[in-house]
Amino acid sequence: MTDTDIALLLADAADGVEIGIAPTQAVIRGGRRRRARRWAVAAGAALALAGTTGAVALTGLPGGDGGRVTPAVTHSPEQVSISEPHRTDLASGVEDGKDWEVSIDVWDAPRTKADAEAQLAVMGDYRGDWPASVRTATDLVGKTTYFVHRVYQGDDSVVIENSVPERFTTVSTQIGLTGMGLTPSAKPLRLVIGQVGKSAEEVTCFWKDGTSTVLHRVSGRGDNGDLKQGIRTVEGSQDRWFACLAPKGTAYQDARVTGLAQ
Repeated sequence: MTDTDIALLLADAADGVEIGIAPTQAVIRGGRRRRARRWAVAAGAALALAGTTGAVALTGLPGGDGGRVTPAVTHSPEQVSISEPHRTDLASGVEDGKDWEVSIDVWDAPRTKADAEAQLAVMGDYRGDWPASVRTATDLVGKTTYFVHRVYQGDDSVVIENSVPERFTTVSTQIGLTGMGLTPSAKPLRLVIGQVGKSAEEVTCFWKDGTSTVLHRVSGRGDNGDLKQGIRTVEGSQDRWFACLAPKGTAYQDARVTGLAQ
């Protein structure tokens, strides 16, 4: 087809067009129908997304920002385990040829009474743990429970335990600690176990003979496989924890936070 043929066809088509006032209302109605279809499609897609992700907030629906639908940013709910705790080893060593170790088990806070009942049953079977402050399973709902274990030559003892609100944290320079013997029957309080806020960079343990041990943040194990004494991050806990052993022949006198993050 030549350019001349195309021009003639366009002229014939123009002859059949009636020129008049633009059908304004029809155009408006058509535009409204198209916008309504776009809103319906967008809303349908968002609702389908909600069915797969759990929850989606819709913004910019009709009457909002130009008919645009924007799903809000959502985060997956925090995973909660009621079947086993988070285990963190705090310190370990060998003295007089005998192994010792300190570890902490942190149980996530159950959300419902049923979860709390299930968790309480598992606790008793896990390592014989049972929170002394809990009288009914309901007492565990919304609370994190922790047990600190001291193991000496295979003798496993719970030396600290508590249930606290799941967002509980030790503030600033405050420190919570317990002094005890390295063995169940030892009298000198040589082993100090404590918790500090996450801003603590340094803790100093003071001994009765006038010496002291300075602890800093550490992670992992030393070259010999032992856990170096220091301040450690504990999974499941809002605080950091430490274990500090006095030299033989002396005992615990005091412990303080002596350095904070800038």
